[in-house]
Amino acid sequence: MTEKDLRKLKRGDLLEILVEQGRRIEALQKELEAAREDLKNREINISETGSVAEAALKMSGVFDDAQDAAKMYLENIRQRAAEQERISAALEEESRRKAEQLLISTAKKCRAMEEATAQKCLNMIEESKKAAARAAGPPRS
Repeated sequence: MTEKDLRKLKRGDLLEILVEQGRRIEALQKELEAAREDLKNREINISETGSVAEAALKMSGVFDDAQDAAKMYLENIRQRAAEQERISAALEEESRRKAEQLLISTAKKCRAMEEATAQKCLNMIEESKKAAARAAGPPRS
């Protein structure tokens, strides 16, 4: 409507037009508010998505750190196992040497005891021959 057409209208008609425009303004304001709310929700979603992405990256960093810690732990375990094997081998070698020394020492003691026993036996045989000879008396001619 042009301004000329509006001037021709009666007050009642003008009031109806104003009321109708008021309704349209209210409806448009409601639409605008809904659009603003939707925009706000989208902004929140976008910022949350950014936060989720950042959190994922941070979590990835946490997982990387955990992986590094696990690698260090396993390497430490391997080093300790190697050290234990080295110590065990050294103890085994020392035990073997001590066992060989004990065997040699025991063999020497056994030989000494055998020799002493053999000598005692020879001495006893010799003494028993002498005792038998004395008991038989002087030799007969």
